[in-house]
Amino acid sequence: MIKIILVLIVSGLLHTANAQTPPPKTKLSSFIKSDLGLQGIGFTYEHGMGKHFSTDGSLGVGGGYNIAEGFIEYQFLKPALHFSVNPKFYYNLEKRINKGKSAKYNSGNYFGARLKYNLPLYNRTDIIRTSILTNIHWGIQRAIGHHWTLNSLFGIGYASDIEYGFGTVFPAIDFKCSYIF
Repeated sequence: MIKIILVLIVSGLLHTANAQTPPPKTKLSSFIKSDLGLQGIGFTYEHGMGKHFSTDGSLGVGGGYNIAEGFIEYQFLKPALHFSVNPKFYYNLEKRINKGKSAKYNSGNYFGARLKYNLPLYNRTDIIRTSILTNIHWGIQRAIGHHWTLNSLFGIGYASDIEYGFGTVFPAIDFKCSYIF
């Protein structure tokens, strides 16, 4: 009887010592959010595509851009409609989860590339015209509470005035607060 108990204890200890915890769930979420930030207000659909990639598709209203060779100026009071696509590569989700940090609403650090089309909502002038802005950036996204996220990005971009062909390099900076539906 003692031999059976010892065998059961030893086999239980061996099983416990060799047991591996399953890898954490890191599949990215998909959700719709309403944004308010430095570049205006809008709606975004973030589509999770596996463990590391997601894509933001946005539609919103913000200021227009005055772009010339070597010059870019954001015009807060000259409204423009903007469409953007922003694929993101999240590089630290598993590490966050392993440290006990939240990955809710795709909270993590990422590298991204944004393409933004900006169309003035009023009569075009010589200052504000249709433009395309592209950038590559590093960003962070964090869940705040049950329905909110904060997102910021920093990088470098190129802005182009479609009508006149002007273009310039610019520092890509954005900060926005979003409500998740």
